[in-house]
Amino acid sequence: MKKSIALLLSASLAFGSVPAAFAAQTSFAVTTDVSAQTSLADKYKAIVALFPAEGEPDLAEVKAQYEANFQADVKVLNAELDTLITQTLDLAIEGKLSAGQAKQAVDKGLQWYFYLAITDLTRYQALPALEKGDKAAATAALDKAIELYANVLEPTAVKRDNYYLETSTPVEMKDTLATAVKGLQQAVKDGNVLNYKIYRQMFDKSLIKVFHLATLKYAKTAPTAEPAKAQVEMTEGFFFFLPIYGSLSGGSKADADAIRSAFGGGDPSKLSEAAIKQHYAAALNGKIGGYATRVLTDELPGGKHEAAIEHAVEGNMFLVAEEVLIKEKLGAEAYAEALAHAEQYLQAVRNKNAAAANEHVVAYLKIVAKLDGVVLKIGEAQLTVDGAVKTVDAASYVNPQTNRTLVPTRFIAEAIGASVDFNDATQVVTIVKGGQTIELKLGSADVSVNGEVVADKKLDQTVVVSEAGRSFIPLRAVAELFGSNVFYSNGEVVITE
Repeated sequence: MKKSIALLLSASLAFGSVPAAFAAQTSFAVTTDVSAQTSLADKYKAIVALFPAEGEPDLAEVKAQYEANFQADVKVLNAELDTLITQTLDLAIEGKLSAGQAKQAVDKGLQWYFYLAITDLTRYQALPALEKGDKAAATAALDKAIELYANVLEPTAVKRDNYYLETSTPVEMKDTLATAVKGLQQAVKDGNVLNYKIYRQMFDKSLIKVFHLATLKYAKTAPTAEPAKAQVEMTEGFFFFLPIYGSLSGGSKADADAIRSAFGGGDPSKLSEAAIKQHYAAALNGKIGGYATRVLTDELPGGKHEAAIEHAVEGNMFLVAEEVLIKEKLGAEAYAEALAHAEQYLQAVRNKNAAAANEHVVAYLKIVAKLDGVVLKIGEAQLTVDGAVKTVDAASYVNPQTNRTLVPTRFIAEAIGASVDFNDATQVVTIVKGGQTIELKLGSADVSVNGEVVADKKLDQTVVVSEAGRSFIPLRAVAELFGSNVFYSNGEVVITE
C-alpha cells in the first residue's frame, strides 16, 4: 500500500514527494485547543460503553445520553441519521429489535456522524479559510478534524487492517490515513491550496475504503451466522455503508441502492457476498470513470489545470479503494498494473498531455472493467462484459461520414444492463434502463426520454439499419444518455457505469 500511495502522489510535482517519515506516524501534533473535540469523542466512547459485554444495557439511558450529547448536532449534519438511530433505539426499547442491533446503530451511526463532522471541518471550513490565506483558521479547523479522526475513526481503520492482515489481500489504511493527515498539515503550513485538496482527497477516499471494507466483512459473515448474530451484523453492515452511500450513488445509484437494500432488508438469507462485491465494483468503477470523463472532456481542454490534477487524484483514489476487489478476482499483478497506469495518467494530466492521459485511463479502466464494465474493439464481433467474452452477430464500426462509432443496438444495450425492443411498424428503437425509457427513430436525430422529445439531446449520428436488418446506434451518445462513461483509445472502447 505504501508503494501504491507513493505511485499516485509522486506523479505530481505540484505537491512534491511524500516525506518518508509520514507513512509510519500514528499520532498527530496539533496546536489548537481541541478539548471540545476530545470531550465529544469521550462521550462517544462512554455511550458505546453502556452496552456491556454480558447482560442487558439500560437502553433508556443510552437514548438519554444520545439525545443530550449528540442529537442536536446529528440533526444539523444529517436528519436521516438521527431518524435511523432514534427509530432503532425505540424499537429496541420496545423489544422489537435486539440490544445488539441498538449498539451497532449507535456505534456505527455515530461513526457516520463523526465522518460528516470531519468532512465539514476539512472541506467546508479549513479549505475555504486556506483559499482566503487565513492559515490560522485553516489550522484550527484541521486540528479539530484530526482530533476527531484520531479518537474515533482511526481505531476503525486499524480494525480493518487487522481483519485483512492474514488474508491474501492485506491493506494498510492506518498508514495511508496518517500520510494524508501529515500532508494536510504541511499543506496548511505552506499555504498550498492544491496540495491541501490533493491530500484531502487521499484522506477522504481512504475513509471511504475503510467503510467499504467493513461492509464487505459483514456481507461475508452475516449470511452464515446464527440468527441473532446475523441480525446484528446486518445492522452493522447497514450503518457502515450509510456514510458512503451518497458518494457511491454518484458512481451508480442503482448499485448503491442495491447494497443499501440488501443490508436494510433484514433478511440475511438474501444477502449475497458476491452480489455486494459486484455492486461495489460497478459503483467504484462509475466513480473512476466519472472523474476521468470530467478531467478529459472539461477540465484539461478547458484550461482548469489544478482542478484536473485534483480530480485525477480523486479518481485514482477510488481505484485504491477497489484494491481488495481487484486483487481477489484479478490478482496482485493486475492491481499493480492498474496503479502504474494511474500514475502515468496523473503525470500526463500534470503535463497537460490529454492524449497520454486518455491512453492511460483507458489502459487501467480495461483492467477494472473485468470486474464491471464493457470493453470492445471496433470492427470485431466480440466484446467483454464484466470480464466474460461475448460474441455478437455484427461488428461495431466507425461511420466515415460522421466519425461516430456505431454498435449493434440490442447487444450493446443489454451489455450496459438495458432492455431493448424494435417496433417494425413505427421504426422506433426503445431502450429501457433504471426506470428511464429512451426512444430513437430510424433516420431521425431526435431523442425521446420517458415519452418526451428532449431538444438538447439530439443525436449527431442517426440510428441506421444494415443490409442484414441489424439496427446500429451511436455508442457514446446512447451510453451517456444512461449515465455511462465511454472512453476510446487505439481502436478500443471501454464503458463504465
